[in-house]
Amino acid sequence: MILKPEDVGTLVEHTVWKRGKVIEIVSPYAIIHFPTLADSPQGPQRKLREDAPQLTKSSVQSDPELDHVETGPAKPKKATKRKAKDVTHALDETIAWFEQTYPAKFADEKFVDADLRNKRAAQEVFTANFGDGRAAQMVDGGKHADVANALDSIYRATNILSPFEVKAVHKAFAKGDESATKVLGTTLAFVSNPGLPTFRAMADAVNQLPAEGGKVFTWPIVTLLPFFAHANRFLALKPTNTELMAARMAHDLKYDSTPNWETYDASLRMAQNLFEKLAPLGAKDMIDVQQFMWVTRDLS
Repeated sequence: MILKPEDVGTLVEHTVWKRGKVIEIVSPYAIIHFPTLADSPQGPQRKLREDAPQLTKSSVQSDPELDHVETGPAKPKKATKRKAKDVTHALDETIAWFEQTYPAKFADEKFVDADLRNKRAAQEVFTANFGDGRAAQMVDGGKHADVANALDSIYRATNILSPFEVKAVHKAFAKGDESATKVLGTTLAFVSNPGLPTFRAMADAVNQLPAEGGKVFTWPIVTLLPFFAHANRFLALKPTNTELMAARMAHDLKYDSTPNWETYDASLRMAQNLFEKLAPLGAKDMIDVQQFMWVTRDLS
């Protein structure tokens, strides 16, 4: 659905955050209140694009948890003397929980089975297809169909992408045209020289994929390939997990739901700091870091 100003007050369903209420439209974004996020560090409101494919109109338009939620711009918050949460201690508690839950730490079979094995396998698929200079050769040789098939298999190999994201990129790569090769080419350029120009070119290439109504311009889709291309340096950014860890580390992500270099650069610096804390426990790279954020996402 595409939300419009007259939809303020409408109840919607999100594929992950369940039922929410549209409280404001500031095109091209909608501010939505989700009760399921009430206990998250960022609070219950999220800023999504007004055409976000995760959203559908709810079959019910009255809900005890939402009927009292006011619509319109948020009121300025009054100054408070309440002591700020000790987020450093929150991270320490999270690491302590991890060590207790996974006695073998990053080698623990239960941890490995929680999708880490799939992530490692997807990285191997990336290397098998594109390692040792093969990616550049395929781009230069215009091997569009081969590139598209390989990328499709990589994007479907883990649970990093949501089902709707997997479906969207599958439709896009099914074309087997030069758009997939452009994504790979700009990814190689970004990995070689990360920065604003190369990130923007990579993000634009993803945004231009022929998804036929699907949503491909999301953080996980844009950042997945660098993650597998150079797992010692890059992170696959899952917004909710990453925002939560940033709050635990008192790190400002400068977050925006639209993929951008400033947010990604801040996320990489946070991930590197987290890696330094996790390396003594056996973390090898950003795949372990991303998995740590995944398995600890539901801790309060």
